[in-house]
Amino acid sequence: MAAMNSRLLASQAHKLILDANRLCQHNVINPVRTMVKNESGALLPRPTQVRFGLIKVALTITPFLLGGATLSREFAAWLEEHELFVPDDDDD
Repeated sequence: MAAMNSRLLASQAHKLILDANRLCQHNVINPVRTMVKNESGALLPRPTQVRFGLIKVALTITPFLLGGATLSREFAAWLEEHELFVPDDDDD
């Protein structure tokens, strides 16, 4: 019994390793929806699809990037104004 269980476990592990190697060879991992039906046999609803994903990312990143740049510029000017940090001008 134990030998049969260990053989079954070894064959399943070998199958998983082969599947992982096959995925790594293509360098692409595509999401796969393996369940199309639930236990009663009814079809599952369609998965949600992100619409305008790249546009949403751009509209989210742009204001924060510009705001951070402005904040950094103003803080550097404030440091220079109060002479807490004044870059040296070397005349080499």
